[in-house]
Formats: sequence, structure tokens, C-alpha cells
Amino acid sequence: MKYIDIFELSRAKIEEEGRLSIEDLPDLKEMLKSEKPKADVYWKATGTGQRRRLASALLTVEAKLTTDCARCGKLLEIEINKEVPFLFTKTEDEANRLPIEDDGDDEVVVGSTKFDVAHWVEEELILSLDLFPSHEDCEPDPGSLQSRDEEEIPERVNPFAGLADLMKKNG
Repeated sequence: MKYIDIFELSRAKIEEEGRLSIEDLPDLKEMLKSEKPKADVYWKATGTGQRRRLASALLTVEAKLTTDCARCGKLLEIEINKEVPFLFTKTEDEANRLPIEDDGDDEVVVGSTKFDVAHWVEEELILSLDLFPSHEDCEPDPGSLQSRDEEEIPERVNPFAGLADLMKKNG
């Protein structure tokens, strides 16, 4: 785990960078539905001083993720390249008091002097993923699909089937 003092990073306008693998990102690993998910992630956090009287930083993430395609089941490589500006508050209450319209493009996060970089990067990667990652041009594997014709549909019992017989007996 790598921890940074996010407020010092912002104040001193310094840069921290590093690499992460799938083992550093357990929540992402769970989301990537694959026997052998992979992640090669480069991240850079650049302190940008203060904006709107809050500590700020720019997070850059370049990632190559490997998972299984939700349609065809074959390996799928996903590239994510993004830069996200952040504002850091000292408490959750302070973050909640910020007017929503003042957020602009900035993500507002509660910072700390022991800020977990892997968790920060992991959240951005998860937000960047499609719910069902798939190749743009693949077709579903027909063997893995089950049609209504092949499916055993239980015979429905009509709740009124015995009503006619009952009426004859009582009539």
C-alpha cells in the first residue's frame, strides 16, 4: 500500500507516481469477471495548490485491464486513460456543505494525511468500466445462450380447471 499526505501534495504542488497490479486492486479484481483478470496501471497525482479554498490535485490514470467479454466470453483488453481534477476536504461534513453546482468538473473527496492511493485509483477505474464490458464488434456465443425453445417451461395449471366439474356436482 502506498499512502500520501494529499494536503502536502497539494500545498507543495509536488508529483507522486507509481504502478499498481490487479493484486493491489481487490474490488476491481472482483468486478472483472474472469479466471485470470489482469491490470497494469500507471498513476500520477499532481498537486495543484488550492482552488476555491480547498486542496486540489490532478489524478492521471493509464490502465490496461484484461477480463472476459460479457458477450462472447473471450479475453477482452480494456484501455483507460483519464485525468480527473479533485478537491479535498478535511471532513465528510465539509464535503456535504459544498454546493453541488460549485463542483464543476472537480470530484470532491475527503482527504487525509494518510491517503490510500490504490483505493483512490481503484475507484476511478471502477467508475470508468462498463457494467458489461464487451468487444465492440463481437456476437454472443450461441453455445452459451439458451433459447426459450430449448428451455423446459413448466406446464401451467389453470386455477379454474376444476371449477366446471365442481359446478356440475353442486348444480
